[in-house]
This record gives sequence, structure tokens and C-alpha cells, in this order.
Amino acid sequence: MRRENQHILFIASEFAVGMRPYANAIIHTLWQAGDHVLIVTKDGNFKHDFDDLPIDAITWVDYPTAKLNKLVYRFKPSRLIREIERLVTEHELQLIYCLTGELVLAGNINRLQRLAPLLYTVHDAVGHDSKFENWASWLKHKILIHYPQQRLIRRTRCQITNSQEQSQQIKERFPYHKVYYAPFPTLVTPDIEHGNTPVPELANQHDGYILFFGNLQLYKGVHLLYEAYLTHPELQSRPLVIAGSGYIYFKQEDTGNGNIIFINRYIDDSELKDLFSRAAVVVYPYISATQSGVTSIASYYGKPMVLSDLPFFKQTCEGCEGIEFFPAGNSDALATAISRALQCAQVNTRPLYDRQYAPEALRNALDTIISSL
Repeated sequence: MRRENQHILFIASEFAVGMRPYANAIIHTLWQAGDHVLIVTKDGNFKHDFDDLPIDAITWVDYPTAKLNKLVYRFKPSRLIREIERLVTEHELQLIYCLTGELVLAGNINRLQRLAPLLYTVHDAVGHDSKFENWASWLKHKILIHYPQQRLIRRTRCQITNSQEQSQQIKERFPYHKVYYAPFPTLVTPDIEHGNTPVPELANQHDGYILFFGNLQLYKGVHLLYEAYLTHPELQSRPLVIAGSGYIYFKQEDTGNGNIIFINRYIDDSELKDLFSRAAVVVYPYISATQSGVTSIASYYGKPMVLSDLPFFKQTCEGCEGIEFFPAGNSDALATAISRALQCAQVNTRPLYDRQYAPEALRNALDTIISSL
């Protein structure tokens, strides 16, 4: 347990899917009187996540709305830097904890590390496999995400990750860095836990479908699930639901039976209870992954899962009843694993959630790391 005078500035400045519940979980796990939170908000989103914390301990910075201002902010986030410096100085904060990647701080990271010890969360030490809609999307990703991300990993001296494999990779690349491991926090927010908003696209669907949930990117292997479903008629007695926003990067076939349902939009947290509780099995056919909290939501609702045999998934879920693994990238093996999981659809994976995502384990690990800093 850290001492009462060891106060932290928590920073969450990015909007990527999963980042805000990640930050929310860690802030609430570690919070103690005297800490402060700095959030960059877009349209006031997520403000209610911190209603239970003292109002004077939360500082909000609005994300720009005009296109030119957005571009300036990405490379020169002057107000954000000023607020960090003000909070650390005025409140004598002992640690800056960057939770969501903080890509906009890449050009100022050395300046901030001179201000106070800084703990930087590495989500993706190696970029994901991606397929872009056009060259402009590729270039935007390189300039705004990839290059700042790699610069931050190179320049931050104290880092934390939630993947044992990734921790080892960073230590090998940067032996002079201090790299720490902590369990991945649950992504189940109060809005997910208590949400009762039905998913309108599933209003006329029977329960018991095969579900993928997440933003659509190549590394998540959604094309493998789509291919496995189309080429294995034994799976087609149940609908396939692919839910999440993003560019659908693979060709869609006109099956004519309406059994494949794309919900290609942002899914609100309040809709996830309806989405997951009605599924028979949840599939995450990733072809690569560094770390992820997707299994926390499926296991919270007790759903059987089919996972590719990537190290992160194996380290998190191996040996748990209701989990079926398949060789990453093999669509035939994926279909077989889904069939096995459907035969055990009554198996409850909630024990995985209670064991892997217990807040006590996360708190103990983070307290130990912070004490060493």
C-alpha cells in the first residue's frame, strides 16, 4: 500500500475502443484521497464515469471540434501540457501515470519526465496487422498513431504492460528501461453491468447466436470467422453476429439467408448486456495480439469462448472450463473449435472472471510497482 502522501496524476487522453474502461478500472482500483485525474473528453463523453470521485480532483480538457484545431492539438497540445504541469506543481503529485497511450504527448515526453516520475502504459509494443481502406488512411495511421507510439516507447524510462510476453519483448529491445507487468483490468463498467438497452438489430433474432464483438481490424481475424462460417454448414443452424464499428476489410458474400448479421457501428456499453447474454458462444479469432481485455466481458456473462492460441490468451485463459483454443489463422480448426464450444454451451466461464479480473490482484500488483518508483 502506498503512503498517504504518494499522490498520483492519472492521465487518459485517447479515445480508442477499450481505452476508457481500461483507465476507469485502474483509477478506481488505485484511487486514494489526494490523487488527481486529467481526462481529455470528446462531446462530454464518459464524464459520469467519475461521478463518485471528488469533483475538484477531476480536470477535463475538451478535445477540439474544428479540423484545424484538431490537427494542431495532435502535434502541439499546449493546454494539456499546461494542465499537467499545473496539477503536478500545485498538488505536489509524486507520479504521472499515463493510462491510454497518450500519443499527443510524444513531443513533450522528456519535458514531463523531468517534471515528475512517469509511468507509461505500453498497450502495443509492436503494431497490429492492419488493412486500410485507402492510402490516406494508411498514412494517417502512420503519422498519428504508429510513429508517436514508437517514440513514446523509446523515450519513456518506466513502463507497465499487461502482457508477460510483451514485457519480455520490451526488455530485450530496451534493456535500460524499467518494465513492469500487472494483470489486465476488467473492462466491465457499471454501464455494462447495469445496462438494459436492447440491441435493435437483434430485436427479431432468437437467442443462441455465435458472436464476435470488437472494432473490425485485420489483426482480430474476423475474416477467418466469416470464412469458417460460410464453409462449414454445420455452423449455419445458428446466426453469426459480428458487432462493432470499422472498415469491413473483407469481401462479403450474398448468402441470401440473412443468417449473418453485421452491426457495423459503435455499440454502447448499455447494450452489451443484451448482446452478450443472448449469445451461445463468443469467438475471438485474433491472428495477433499483444494484450486485450475482451475476455473479461464474455466471462463476466459466463459465456463459453473460442480463442486463437496466441500467448496472451493462453496465459490468461488456459485450463479454464468453457474455453476452446484453435491454431491462430486456421479457419477449419476455428470451425471445429466453435462446434466443440456449442456442444458445451451450458458451461459457465464466470469463474475465469472472478479469478483473473479480481480487483485485489490488480491493486496488489500496482501498489508494488508504484512503491518501487
